[in-house]
Order: sequence, then C-alpha cells, then structure tokens
Amino acid sequence: MVEEIRAMWYDILEELLQCPVCLEATQTMKYQCTNGHHLCRACRMQLQICPICKSNFIQTRNLAVEQISDKLHDIKISLLHPYHQLNRRVLQNKVCVATQTENTVCTASTSSACQTEPMAQIKTAMKNEEQKSAFILAPRVGRGLYPCRIGACTAELPHGRMIGHLRYYHMNMFHEFTAQDTTFKKKWMLEYLCDCKYDFAFQIKGMGLFFLNVIVTPTGGLMAHMQIVNCIAVSKQFTYTLEVVGALNASYTGVVKSCRVLSKEYSNGNCLRVPERNMRHTVDGKNLFHCNITVKRKLDQGASNGPQDNPVNVDAPEAAFD
Repeated sequence: MVEEIRAMWYDILEELLQCPVCLEATQTMKYQCTNGHHLCRACRMQLQICPICKSNFIQTRNLAVEQISDKLHDIKISLLHPYHQLNRRVLQNKVCVATQTENTVCTASTSSACQTEPMAQIKTAMKNEEQKSAFILAPRVGRGLYPCRIGACTAELPHGRMIGHLRYYHMNMFHEFTAQDTTFKKKWMLEYLCDCKYDFAFQIKGMGLFFLNVIVTPTGGLMAHMQIVNCIAVSKQFTYTLEVVGALNASYTGVVKSCRVLSKEYSNGNCLRVPERNMRHTVDGKNLFHCNITVKRKLDQGASNGPQDNPVNVDAPEAAFD
C-alpha cells in the first residue's frame, strides 16, 4: 500500500510538470500564459496562444516548474526507493531522524533505538532494497500516445494498449523476452532482399517495449535502428548495439530513441548503415545475413545523466568494419 501511494504521488507530480504539447517533463526553460499554464521552450516557439485556455503568452518563465523538473529524478528515487542513499543522511553513526520511521513507528521509548540502529543493518537493508527495486521495476511510462512503428501502421495508442495492438494486428512481428539483469542479447538471421523492410516489436521484461526496424534499400544497402515505446527522458536510460556479422562485420552503438522520433531523423547517421558493396561480403551462401543486438539499461539515471550517442560511424556515412 505504501509503495502504491509513493508511485501515485510521483505520477501526479510528473503529470503536473509535463508540457501539455509534447508530454515531456524536460529540464528546459518553461514559459507560461497569462493564466499560468506552462510549456517547454521548444513547444512555446511553435505556438501563438496557449493550447489549454487560448490566452496569450507572457515573457515570464516559470522558475518553480523549472527547478522541480530539474530535481524530478531525485524526487523519484526518494519516493520509490526508500533505502536509497538520497534518503539517508548519516551523522556520527546515526540515522537521520527524517528516515528513522521508515519501517518502525518510533515512540518516545523507541526513538533512541531507531537513531542508533547498527550501521551494518542499515547498509544491508539499503543494498537489499536497491537490488530488489532494480531487478523488479521497469522504467515508468510517460503519458500520452505512442505511434506503432510496424510497417505502414498509423495507430497511435497509450502504452497500456500498444501490446494488445501488437498481439492482435502484428502477431508475427511481436516477441516477448526476458533480460539477464540489465542486459538483453539476441541473435537472428534475415534474408538479404533488395528493397525489403523487416520490422519487429520486442517486449523485454524489466526494460520495456521496443521497435526494431531493419531496411534493405533498393540498391542493396542496409539501415537499422531501435526505438522504445516511452518518452524521451526514459529512452536515455538505454543504449543498444547492432551488429551485422559475416566476412565483414559492421556495428553501431548509440542511445535508444523514443518511438516519437520520426524515422527521417535517422538519415543523418544515427543508426547502423552498411553500404551495398560491404553487404555483399556479409551475406552467406544461402543469401542470409546474421544480426546481433544488445540492449543495456543504466539504472537510476536521470534524463540529464543519460548516455549520449556514441556511434561507430560518426565521421563517415558508413558503418565501421573489421
């Protein structure tokens, strides 16, 4: 019950801080209308009036929303992980009074015992709680609609309805897996056909729902990228590595993008790209090419601390080969 209440208050706070247009609680400047509704800077620059009340915007920034958004990750940890180090301030081998009632109701006769709880027990409880939470909890899902990235499907659904949609309409492309701790690995083979597209949806327990799109161009080149059905802030917790293995090996490593990112934004090289002349060397005698994918999650990373793109092919339009 206590855990549900903590999660409820975090959801409420996150929803209050979200921009009503892009549905992101980003750590950017927040502008407001005359009635106090706030928007992120990117959305404000595209609108002339408030999308909620239709009133005019003013130049005043909402500093309270900005500062709370900046601390949102720490607030989340404090609420959902009661034994995290953020919740405990140790002074002279004593637990801060603010946390002494976490699991014990301290009266006048017991408060001294609470304050002098052995440090070994405290550290053990903290470690067990953090490991338990890290193993069980998948990242929280951002509000709003998410587009289906299977084929030419135009469906846009809340996260809670997306899995049902995939099972019913795209059952041959939908797969469910379990990750090993915070790492997921998968190998498979695909037929090398020009002007062909392979789309997959993966529900990975403890991580989330992902789309993988592999495209073989009309000229025989390959492009592939991975997206998560979640908001941009959560997507930064994940990195992925795509490999095409053969006589020549190509690989790409980068941050998983939200499925709200348009596919055309991958044209600048933020994905695995293999030219036709190199793909010919990766195909085996049965006209198949081997693919490996690895997805890793960085636990307890805030949006601002998420890993940055680290593609192998930053300086050239082609993937790296060995």
